[in-house]
Amino acid sequence: QNWIHVFDLYKTVSKIEEVSAILKDLSSKGKEVVIIGTKIQASSLVKETAIATGNHYIDHTWVPWFLTNFSTIKRRIATYNKLKKDAQTWELEILTKKEQAEKMKLLEKLETSYEWVKDLKKIPDALLVIDGRFEKLALTEAKKLWIPTYAILWTTGDIDECTNFIPGNVNSIKSIKFLLEILKPALEKSKVSQKDTTKVERIFSKEESKTLKDIKKASPK
Repeated sequence: QNWIHVFDLYKTVSKIEEVSAILKDLSSKGKEVVIIGTKIQASSLVKETAIATGNHYIDHTWVPWFLTNFSTIKRRIATYNKLKKDAQTWELEILTKKEQAEKMKLLEKLETSYEWVKDLKKIPDALLVIDGRFEKLALTEAKKLWIPTYAILWTTGDIDECTNFIPGNVNSIKSIKFLLEILKPALEKSKVSQKDTTKVERIFSKEESKTLKDIKKASPK
C-alpha cells in the first residue's frame, strides 16, 4: 500500500504458532532440522540460534546440489574433516612446504562451505529457511526430494515453494531476531550434547522480547 508492505499480524501470529508446533514435534523426535539463512541480515542470527539449539545450519553460502547430490557432498565433508584433523594433529608437517600450502588452501576452501555441517551424517529431515525467495535454490532442491520446508517469507515470497510459512519482515535484523527467538524453544533438541550447547547472549532487551501473547494484546482488534 503506497509502496509500503503491510502484514496482517493476526495471521503472522497464527502461522508462528502453527510452524512452531511442527518444529517442536520434529525436535522432540530427534529429527534433523537444518536452519538456513545466508543473507547478511540473517547470517549471524542463524548461527547463534543453531548453536544454542543444537542444530546444523547454513549461514554463508548454499552449496549447489547439497541435497540432490548428497552422496558426493558427504565425501567432501569427510575430506574436510580429515584435513582439519591432520592440521590439528600436525600430520601435515611430514609433507613438503608446497604440499602443505596446497592442503591448507583446500582446507580453507572446504571450511567456508562445510564447517556448519561437518557432523551431518544424512540428508536433513526438514529445513527452516529465512527468506524463501533469497534461498530459493535450497527450497527447490528440498522439494525434489520431498523434504519438508518451513520458511519466513516476505511479501515477495512464493508460498507454493515451501511446506509451510510465516509471513514477516526478512529484511529487518530486529524482525529476524524476534522471530527466531520465538522459534528457538521449538528447535531445541531433547538431548543436546555439551559441545553444542554454547551459551548465546540474549538477543532481545526486555523492551523488545515480547511474547506471542503480548503481540495479540498489542494488535488492534
